[in-house]
Amino acid sequence: MSKYKLIVEKNKDGFWSQVEQLPGVFSSGDSLSNLIDNSKEAIELFFEETGKQDKRIEFELVMDIQEFFKVNEFINISSLAKRIGMNSSLLRQYSKGIKFPSLEQVARIEKAIKQIGKELSRTELQPV
Repeated sequence: MSKYKLIVEKNKDGFWSQVEQLPGVFSSGDSLSNLIDNSKEAIELFFEETGKQDKRIEFELVMDIQEFFKVNEFINISSLAKRIGMNSSLLRQYSKGIKFPSLEQVARIEKAIKQIGKELSRTELQPV
């Protein structure tokens, strides 16, 4: 299994990506899941050209703060800021590209987001 860094950007037409380890391998899609599927196909086509094979492709999504909040517009910035212990106005400015976070701030935000993901993945819903 190979894990590739997929640099993701969102635009008015959907999503665009570049595979960091494979210069020249780009893809697009109208949704994030469509982008991932198309990116896997682009890697497979690249390998067909080079004679290499990779049956199990996984991605680590890479995006800046602005892109993260564009892609995940459903996230409540005020609640996330409260969870991190950050001023919500400051986090909102980061999300809009008005201000730019330090590496330490990015690490705090990323840690909280990953923690939320872990908590959600351990959640099971039951019918009422």
